Amino acid sequence: MVVIILAGLIMGGCLLYCLCKWKRELEKAVDAIAVVAYIGFFSLAARSVIRTLLDHTVFMTQVHEVLMDPVFLACGAYLGPYGLRLLLERLAGR
Repeated sequence: MVVIILAGLIMGGCLLYCLCKWKRELEKAVDAIAVVAYIGFFSLAARSVIRTLLDHTVFMTQVHEVLMDPVFLACGAYLGPYGLRLLLERLAGR
């Protein structure tokens, strides 16, 4: 399973890198999607932590329900390859 996840991360990052090199107009769209994913990812994580603290529940059990949220998973799945694309651009000298 880890191999599949790593392969997806590498292929996704390389795909985003190649798309942005191929058409510079796509770079703004890729960045805009990353902004939306970033906001969604961290707002869901923060909401889960705040709710856990306000409910005075056991922190290590309730906070993990955010991992079942499809929006959280989709945002995190996009941010991994997006971050790799940024690193590849830096290595290539943009």
